[in-house]
This record gives sequence, structure tokens and C-alpha cells, in this order.
Amino acid sequence: MAKRIDAFGQLEYWLLDNSILEIRTIGDKNKSKEVSLEEIVYGIEVQQRLAEEEQQKIILLAEMSSMSNLSKSAKAFLKSGEGRELNDITLANALLVTNAFSRMLGNMLVGIVKSDYPVRIFSNKSEAIKWLLAFRKK
Repeated sequence: MAKRIDAFGQLEYWLLDNSILEIRTIGDKNKSKEVSLEEIVYGIEVQQRLAEEEQQKIILLAEMSSMSNLSKSAKAFLKSGEGRELNDITLANALLVTNAFSRMLGNMLVGIVKSDYPVRIFSNKSEAIKWLLAFRKK
């Protein structure tokens, strides 16, 4: 059973039974919202804490249905050395998109965040989870 482990701003953090960290949006999924620097920084802290607790790199499923853009400061942070610390704790990241806005943000994130781990965009959650779990078996 999925367990809610944290929340901040418009984002909730859930640990799924298969040890995938799922980031979900809170509120009206039909209204697109900008992701703030504070939400990005907090999310990285949650991911770092989970990696330490689990004693392994995390696999991440980010549900992006109501996210439309990153704030300028969030983009700059993700390009910085501090923002790139996700490379040290992430095994793979699946971005789950459901509309044109979330697909656009997903493509922007892939372009901005130069990751050392695989990132892929999905429109089907079960396919995304299957892809992520393949990395745990390697």
C-alpha cells in the first residue's frame, strides 16, 4: 500500500510498495501551476532523506498533470551544482504526463536537468512503473 511520507506546496510525496518515490500534485489537476524554487529544493531534500533511509539510490515517478512551468529561479537552481546533486541519489526518473502542458514541462525538465541517470516521459503509469522497476533488477 502506498504511504504518504511528506508534502509541501502543491506536491505530495508517496512511497509505493515497490520502493518507488511518487511525486503527486495536490489540488485541481485541471489548473496548471508553476513549480517554485522552494518546491524544487524541498523535493530534493525529501529525495535525499529517502535515499539515506533506504540505503540505495531512488527511483522516481513524477506525476506532472497540473504543472505547466518552472519558475526562473527553479530553472537556475536545477542547472546549478547544488541542483545537480540529484545525480548522486537517483537511479531513474519517469515523468508521467497527461496533457500538452505537462508534456511541455516534462520536455523542458529533460532539457534543463542534465542528468547522469535515465529520464523518460510516459503517458501510462503502469508502463512507467514497469520501466522504473527494471532498474532495480540490474
